[in-house]
This record gives sequence, structure tokens and C-alpha cells, in this order.
Amino acid sequence: MDLVELLQQAQRLTNETKMDTEMPGVERTMSQVLQATQELHSRVTQTGTNDLQAHILLGSKGVDLPQLTQKLETLSARQSFEPLDPVTDTDVQGYLKNERENAILSVIDETNRSIFEAVERQKWRCIYAEWGEEKELLLNALVGPHQEDFPDVQRQMVRTAMADEPTPFSRLNVIQQLYAKEISAYNLMHIQGTQRTNLVSTFAQLAQQSFDDSLVAEMWNVLVFMADVTPLSRNIDPIKSRQSAPQFIQQARTYLERRYKTYMNKVIEQNLVVARRGGIPNVYNLVGSYVGVTFQQPQSLCGLHDVTNGRPLWPLVYYSLRSGDMGAAVRYLKEAGTCPDLLKLMTLLKMGDRDPSTAKLEGQLKLEYNNKLHVCTDPYKKAVYVIVLACDPHDTHVELMRSIDDFLWMQLSILRGQDKRDYNIEQLTYSGLQSLILDKYGENYFNAREKTPLYFQVLALTGQFEAAIEFLARTEANRPHAVHMAIALNELCMLGAPSSVKQPLLSAEPDDPPPMKRLNLVRLIVMYAKCFEQTDTEHALQYYYLLRHFKAEDGTNAMLNCVSDLLVENCDDKMLELVFGVVDEANPFRFTGGIFDEFHTMDCDKYSLAGMVGDELSKRSNYESAIKLYFIAGQLDKALRLVCSLLSQVVHQPPRPGSMRERLGEVIKQLDAALAERKTDVEAHVIVTYTVLSQVMEFFNLHHAGESRLASDILTNNRLIPTTSFEVDECVSNLKRMGPEIIKVLPDILLAAMDIVYEEYVNQRGSSGSGSVYGDETKSENKESLLRHLRGRAKALTNMAASVPYRMPSTTNQRLVQLEILMH
Repeated sequence: MDLVELLQQAQRLTNETKMDTEMPGVERTMSQVLQATQELHSRVTQTGTNDLQAHILLGSKGVDLPQLTQKLETLSARQSFEPLDPVTDTDVQGYLKNERENAILSVIDETNRSIFEAVERQKWRCIYAEWGEEKELLLNALVGPHQEDFPDVQRQMVRTAMADEPTPFSRLNVIQQLYAKEISAYNLMHIQGTQRTNLVSTFAQLAQQSFDDSLVAEMWNVLVFMADVTPLSRNIDPIKSRQSAPQFIQQARTYLERRYKTYMNKVIEQNLVVARRGGIPNVYNLVGSYVGVTFQQPQSLCGLHDVTNGRPLWPLVYYSLRSGDMGAAVRYLKEAGTCPDLLKLMTLLKMGDRDPSTAKLEGQLKLEYNNKLHVCTDPYKKAVYVIVLACDPHDTHVELMRSIDDFLWMQLSILRGQDKRDYNIEQLTYSGLQSLILDKYGENYFNAREKTPLYFQVLALTGQFEAAIEFLARTEANRPHAVHMAIALNELCMLGAPSSVKQPLLSAEPDDPPPMKRLNLVRLIVMYAKCFEQTDTEHALQYYYLLRHFKAEDGTNAMLNCVSDLLVENCDDKMLELVFGVVDEANPFRFTGGIFDEFHTMDCDKYSLAGMVGDELSKRSNYESAIKLYFIAGQLDKALRLVCSLLSQVVHQPPRPGSMRERLGEVIKQLDAALAERKTDVEAHVIVTYTVLSQVMEFFNLHHAGESRLASDILTNNRLIPTTSFEVDECVSNLKRMGPEIIKVLPDILLAAMDIVYEEYVNQRGSSGSGSVYGDETKSENKESLLRHLRGRAKALTNMAASVPYRMPSTTNQRLVQLEILMH
């Protein structure tokens, strides 16, 4: 190709690539094109050949990589675990979305935490196991079979001495033992019919004198104060009566006021010079000295109203009310000569006058408070108006609330009953305060886990005894105090119990005013006494005696159920003797002694308890122990039935020392002596079955001892087996009148009887076969006649086995037929 043709081809290509656009053409020389190509090549090789290849690969598959990158950048995993944006109350869709996402996040968080804890536990378990193996190897290396390798290591033998009759170690600590002694003494007073003591006061005195714990003593003091009200009746529901009785509110206020007076006395004693205490020792002078100590600095009077000679009026009035003395507050107001309407109202309230003029005066003062005093700079003046008028429950009075006691006293002071509420304004009720303490604030607000006594006192002072005791019972250290607090309140008819003993420890009935709860005392006592009922059975029974008034869902006594469960789990001879005593020699059906002997009530005694335990043991197939309990209960019919059932299983066995058969022999001796006096209490067919089985047992005793003739006489006298084929029908008829237990033993009886007949046949035949040919023919005929009689007896036994309406084991039939054939 020459240059002309090359030029023409270049022009043709130029014309083909020329587009009809207004864009100016770009003209580059060959050197410029080469330079641009080199720059593009260097840029691609330096910045990312991989990116270019990725673009080419994904582009060939139809993927737009830049657009995909933008979508990925919009995704952020970090936002999934960020707090959710708040939504308004009316945004239902947003609320549901937030709740769903919260649920998902909580599940993820809980799963992560549980996995981490499980891994952590497994790690430490493996570490401890490895450490244990290493320590074991080291100890084995130090003191092993080659003691001479370590001459300095000396093994010392420690002498130990054990008692001849060791007693189990008590699981009760010192505090629990002191409580248990008081419970035993209290139950003894009830059994003897003497006047019982107040358990709340008794336990409070015990805590004060014997427990080295001031916090526990303080909790008992709170309970004593709150329980010092008019005694309640068992026919009245404690929850409803507590909510409607204002005496519990007054008791709580009085307790807080007395404690605050003690606090003011301590402050004054530490500042006697400033306090200048003097005059008659009353609340009026006490408050004056305390205010003098508290407001001795001039800056402490800033913002206070009615200050005269450095002595503010409203703190004097407030602290007088805080101490529970309305008279001292009225006296301070009268001396100041201010607020005559408030003075008049407080005077009427002090006198207990609630006429229509009082309500009108209250309305005027409430209007004045809402218009002017609501924004008053003197917190004490505002607090006085709020207390006297019982209004504005949402004002927290932050300047005056220095402790939980102050807050609680303020809330109790502004309470109004349902019958005294003014529905025009918002007021606080008793149930509202209880809900505020238990539901709104709760355990986290009061730091209850670390300040257990404080939270208990707050709940108890607001009348929530059940919730306070349940909270106290959660920790092992405080559980003994909680259990005995519940017992003491229940004895005073002040503890709310659920309708069913199967309810949880803390529950609520549908008709209960919220937030009141009910405490399951039965569950609490059982949970407490189960820990030591094996080692301290007597103390455990004393606690179960306190449950005598409770009924289970099936109508049984809760005390009997608890003791029955104890005996079912541990029914040995020692436990039975401890609970029921020993047999009276004069009367075999009377047991003397035993712990339960003193617990007799109209609903239960130890004989009904023995019957209940026997029934439960019989259901669990512990028939030997059930027989003992039935004998104690005097229920011979049930005892005989179980004895018959057991005898039918072991009566054919050879005697062995310590076997069930031997133990049943001792039981039979006791039952024979008892039947001699109370035979009429048992059904006739049961006695017949028992008597026959007793004879069968004697038969097998003789059979195993080799006394075949005496054994055969027992069977013949009881008409159990025939001696001839004519007696088969009669024996079968006799069996039908007996119990099924005899039928179960019949195969063994037939085999034993056949063995006796065959043994006698062999003996007779052997003696006849060895006789002299010169013997007497008469003697031979007698022996032959005896052999025919024995064959007839064998034939009768096989006929009876075939005639009995009971399917004999195949081995029994084969054995009987085999022995009969051998006799021919």
C-alpha cells in the first residue's frame, strides 16, 4: 500500500467518524496520542487493576458496580443497635414498630449475654477441673508409696471419737433455734388453753435482746408499731379491712413522728450551747431549740417569710407538725398573729370538729393557696398549707425532703380517704400511695438489694405487709425473720392469705384493691421447714402445727398434709416412734408418747394421720411401711389386705434371715393378737383369705423343713387340695369363695403337694421293692393299696389343676403330669 492509498483510507475513516454535532473537533498529533496512551496505562496499573477487572467481570454479568456501591454505603449495621427514636402517643404504627424492634433487640442482647455467661462458666469449670487434677498429682507426688524419698514429710494420725448413738447435726443456726423455741412455747400455750402472748411483741423483744443486729431489731419495731391496732376478727378479710381502716395510716405517721423527735433530740444534744434548751420538756420547746440550731446562720433565712429576731415562723410550725403536735403548731401561729384563717382551721382540726364551716374554710384556703402560695418562696409555709389542706400531691417539696422518712411522712400527711375526697381537685389516696411505692418507684428506686431493711420499712409503713415479707424472704439471711413475721401477723389475723394453698408465694385476688398482694403462708412455712425437717423433726412439726387452720383444695388439713409428706419420705422405725410413740402394753391399738400426741385437734389426731400416711404409702407401693401405719391407725382391714397381697408373692419361698417373708411373719404375730380383740372390724372374706394364707405359710415352712406329713395335714384340714378325684369339685368350689391371693399361690401349693406325694410314693415303692420273696402277702397287698392311693392323690391333683378356672403356668402342668406318669 502506497502513501496515496493510505491517505485516502484515512480520509474515509475521518468522514465515517464525523458526527453532525456542534462539538468542536479535537486534533492531536501522533506524539500527543502516544503520550495520552502512556498516561492512561500508568494510571490504570498504579490505582487498581483489580478494580478494573472487577468492573469488567461484574459488567459482563449485568451488574452496575457504581450503583451497587451507593446502595451498600446507605446500609449501616451500627444503627440497628442504636436507641430508637421517640414517637408520639398517637403514632400507633410507629409505636408498634418500636415495640417490635425493641423485642428483637432484647432477644438478641439476652442471647448474647446468656452465651457469654455459659462460655464463662464452662471456661472456669474446665480451669477448676485442671487445677484439681494438678493439685491431686502434686499431693500424690509428695506423699505416695515412696515415703522415704521425702523424709521431712510426716503423716500424723488424728484420733477421732464417735458417740455410741450419734445424732444428726442440726441445720438450725442460733437465730433459727431461738425462733423455734418461741414457737414451741407459743404452741404449748395454745394446747394447754392458757392465754397466748403477742408473737409480734415476743419476737421484737427477742430481736432486741438476743440478736446482735440493730437493723433487724428496727424492722421488728416497725412491725410492732403497725400491728398495735384494734384486734381483727378471723371472719373479716385482712386486706379489705386494712385498706378501709385509717388506724394504719395514723400508726405509720406516729411512728415516723416519734423517730423524728428522737433525731431532733440528738441534734440538740450535740449543740447544747446554741440550742439554749430550757423550760418544760415538750414539743413546743423541742422544736424551738431545734430551729435555733438549724437556722443559726443568717444565710439560712433567705427566702423565708415572717422572720422575727432571726426566728422564722413557718419552720417552727412545720417541725411542730412533723413531730405530730398540732397544739404546738397552733401556739406558734397564735403568737405570730398571722394567717388567722389557717389558725382557725388548725384549731378546729385539733379539736376534731368537722362541721360545714370547716369545709367552707378549707375551700377558701385552698383557693388562696392556688392563687398565691403555690409559687411561694418559703418552702416551709407552702408545706404547712399542703399538710393542713391535704392538697397538691405532685409537689415534691425538695427543699424539705432530707430522707425517705420525710418523704413518706409528707405523703401520709396529705392522704384523704375515699369518703372524704374532694373530687374537684386531685388528691392522694391510700391505695395511690401504695401503688406509688410498690409499682412506680419499686425496688430499683430504693436500691432494695443493698438497703433491704429500708425498703421493708417503707412497705410495712404503707400497710403492704405481704409484699414486704415476700421481699425479705428472697435472701437466705433474712428468710427466718420473714417467716416469723408472717407467722406473727397471721396469728393476729392481719396477714392476707390466698384462697388456695397452691398459689404462688405472692399473688393477688381479682377482688383485691390494687396494688395489694396476698402471701401464701403455707408455702412459706413449708419452704422454710423442709430444710431441717430431717434433722430437727420436732421443731418442724411445731411449725406445721401453725397450719392447722388452712385447708387444701381437696378439703384436707394442711398440717396433716405436711406431716404426711414428711413421713412418706422418711418412714423408718425411728421416725414412727418419734412421731407416734410406742405401743401401750395394755392396749395394742393405743400408742403413747410421740411428738404428735400433743397436737390433737378437732380436725385431726395421730390415728387419722397414720391412716393418711398409710394410704399414700400404699399408692407408692411401699406396702411394708403402709402395714405399720395402718396398724397404728387401727385400720386392720387395710392392713390385712396388704398382708395378703404380700404373702401371695413370697409365701412359697424358703425361709431366709432378713427376707420379706420373715418380716411378714413378725407382722402376722401382731395381727393375730390384734384380731383376737377386734375381729369384727374386718370383713369376713378378708379374714378367710388371711387365715388361709397364714396356714399356707405354715405349710411351706413345714415343707421346706422336711415335715411332709404335718404339711399334708394342713392342706387337708383347710380343704385346699383333694385327696381323691371325688373331692376335686368341692375344693374348686372352696377356692372360688376365697380371695384371688389364694389362686395366685395355688400353682406352688399343687407342686409342693405333688412333690410330697411323689416322695412318699418313692419311699413306699423302694421299701416294697427291697422286700424278701418270703414276705407276708398281706403286707404286700397293703403296700400296693397305699401305692394306688398315692396314685389316686396324684391324679386328683392333676384333675384339680385342669378344673380350676385359672390358667395354670405351662411349667406347672408339665411338672404335675410328669410326676403322675412317674408313679405308674
